[in-house]
Amino acid sequence: MSSARRLLVAGPAAALPLTGCGGGDASDRTAAAASSAAAASSAQAADVPDLASGLLPADAFGPDATVLALPPEQLRAGTGIVAGGPDVEITPESCRAAVDGTQPALDAFEDVAAQSATAGSTTTVQVLVRGGPVRDAAAQLAEAAERCPEARLVAPQIGEATITFEQLPVADLGDGSALLRYTTTIAAPGGSRVTVPTLVAAVEDGDRLLLLLTLDTGLGGAAPADPAAFAELVEQAYQVQADALG
Repeated sequence: MSSARRLLVAGPAAALPLTGCGGGDASDRTAAAASSAAAASSAQAADVPDLASGLLPADAFGPDATVLALPPEQLRAGTGIVAGGPDVEITPESCRAAVDGTQPALDAFEDVAAQSATAGSTTTVQVLVRGGPVRDAAAQLAEAAERCPEARLVAPQIGEATITFEQLPVADLGDGSALLRYTTTIAAPGGSRVTVPTLVAAVEDGDRLLLLLTLDTGLGGAAPADPAAFAELVEQAYQVQADALG
């Protein structure tokens, strides 16, 4: 499976750990994101705009959101919980590629900038990458829903879970765009079930890839995000990076 595919389907397993990073404020978001770029030195040498300048402004996430930079190291630490492996059972087997996509491969890209915005129990994560395998990334995201509408897995880290993929409408942006609802339902102690819905979108723009995802971290205590409103945020995020980075 391609590295772009692994980055794209960064669902609840990737985003949940990111919501625990408190401290800091929105004023130093851009500076921190810039310093965390995977290959800032090569970007400067090429005299191209800093990737973090293409991130959404803090006010795009609403007046009550806490916006923080996410260094690539933190993104790596929060991923891979349910990525497929020899100790993970996945049925049907044809869904393994989609489930494996929950582990992004950030090392495949030359430049990375990311941020998270938390308001109440809702967290939105934005990632921009540049200089890597971005071609057909949006199409691969859409294919996850077509090839694997539902998968069942058993993993030592989380026990039994069901993952569903559903393609949703989004504007035709850049060189390709896709929006997916990615829902993880985990069997909890006592016979109860915990459902974590995630919306994830990808937009290709030249040698860049925009990834945006949002999820409710209240473990079922709040209404899922509105797909139409999220699609509008995706359009805004695309336009901001296009204007800033050319």
